[in-house]
Amino acid sequence: MSRPLFYALIVPLIAAEIWAQFVAHDPRWTTLFALLAGAVLAVYYALGPRTDAEGCLPDCPKCRESRGDL
Repeated sequence: MSRPLFYALIVPLIAAEIWAQFVAHDPRWTTLFALLAGAVLAVYYALGPRTDAEGCLPDCPKCRESRGDL
C-alpha cells in the first residue's frame, strides 16, 4: 500500500472517529471507525515497506549508476 493511499484512508477514519466520540457521543460509531482504522493500519504494516528497487525500472540510468553497473 502506498503512503498517499494510506493517508487517504486513515485521516478520514481518524477524523470520523473523533467526530463520533466527541460530537455524536455514539460509542457504536466510535468503535466502528476505530476498528476500520485498525484494519487499515494492519494491512499497511502487513504489506511491509516498499523498497526502492520496486519503483526502479531495469533500464533506468540513475539506478544503474547508483548500483555501480556502468
